Amino acid sequence: MLLIRHGQSHNNAVYAAQGNSRGRLADPPLTELGELQAAELALAFVQGRYPVLPTVLHCSLMSRAIQTAAPIGDALDLQLHGHADVFEVGGPLDWSGEQEHPRLPHSGSGAAVLAALSERLVLPAAARAHGWWDGPLETDSGAAARAARVVAELRGRHAGTEEVVGLVSHEWFSQFLFRELLGIPSMTGWVEFANTGVTLFRGVDDPQLTSVAWTNRTVHLRPEQITT
Repeated sequence: MLLIRHGQSHNNAVYAAQGNSRGRLADPPLTELGELQAAELALAFVQGRYPVLPTVLHCSLMSRAIQTAAPIGDALDLQLHGHADVFEVGGPLDWSGEQEHPRLPHSGSGAAVLAALSERLVLPAAARAHGWWDGPLETDSGAAARAARVVAELRGRHAGTEEVVGLVSHEWFSQFLFRELLGIPSMTGWVEFANTGVTLFRGVDDPQLTSVAWTNRTVHLRPEQITT
């Protein structure tokens, strides 16, 4: 499995510039740099600069993840399988970024908006006209349970095949996927995943044999293009 973080989003750029989330969006798109990061990763896959290529591609239903997966799908001629259980911890947030304001669940973008991001996107039944997320706001324990569901589903769907699963996800949720794939019940530290950083897991079919071959590779980016 190749675990890929999305490219730099509007919200990532807001926080990097300000040190806070004022001006954030509920479903932020990629920045111009984020689009470049995604394009460079797709090109690197085609050029063979990564020793392993995805043969099937799954992605979050958050716009930034679809926008990151889209050029990879185009470059490798793959469909994008939208996954309603892959999203950033907490879910889409209707929140101004002001600490004193409440954080409320947002429905996420509607099916038509998401479909317009890539003609290769295969939307799940959860993607409806008004959005795909019904809330409530998620806790860490909820994110851990969701990661378990995602890993179990991907293992069940692709077990016994030669498929290399590519999964475009989010930095915080990737912490829970990392733990679930390796059978780590809890972890106080943090695994860094840069924007479009790529992590390779081997032996994912068998929980007893799953290993991390490498983490957070960004060989497709120049130093000044690497963001977190």
